[in-house]
Amino acid sequence: MAHTYSHLYKLPTTGLRFFTVYGPWGRPDMALFKFTDAILSGKKIQVFNYGKHRRDFTYIDDIVEGVVRVLDKPAKSNPNWSGEAPDPGSSLSPWRIYNIGNNSPVELMDYIEAIESTLGMKADKELLPLQQGDVPDTYADVDDQ
Repeated sequence: MAHTYSHLYKLPTTGLRFFTVYGPWGRPDMALFKFTDAILSGKKIQVFNYGKHRRDFTYIDDIVEGVVRVLDKPAKSNPNWSGEAPDPGSSLSPWRIYNIGNNSPVELMDYIEAIESTLGMKADKELLPLQQGDVPDTYADVDDQ
């Protein structure tokens, strides 16, 4: 929808994708808090994809820096863009999407081991297959920034 508005009305549009943001005032439903609480309470944690997930964890200050960097840089159109040889990183419209993350995915099992090490306690893990609709890896490709 944003791309359509950008195309129809030449409205510069910038989209930002954040990747697993953590830090002060983090959401209590995030893995860090859920796993920590379960380990401290002696409860079992569900570990999907047998712990082989990889996620990009991004500190909130880095997210803020990324937002500030693009504030005064409205998206520009690419006058050389062609439907016959499209460039997926640009558009004929003044439209752009940036990934805000650190491009350093961490495997879930390593993440859990770091929590265990910090707490000095082992997690009771229930290893499960990949959930339907989930993806094994999500991390920011920040090469164009």
